[in-house]
Amino acid sequence: MKRIIRVLPHITIVLSAMFITLWILDQFNPMMNFIDSEISKILLIIFCIFSMITAIVLVAMERKQGK
Repeated sequence: MKRIIRVLPHITIVLSAMFITLWILDQFNPMMNFIDSEISKILLIIFCIFSMITAIVLVAMERKQGK
């Protein structure tokens, strides 16, 4: 469980940085179509899943420490 708690925020940071980079590149050159590609859709789903897991773990940790 400790390993998961250490890894989840890092995965979330990396994926969010990737999406910020793709968004910036897409703004400069919309013809490259980064945001609408299949890879970005898959990465977005992974990012959402890891964000949700991170939030759930942090809420559970806060409740556990509060008791």
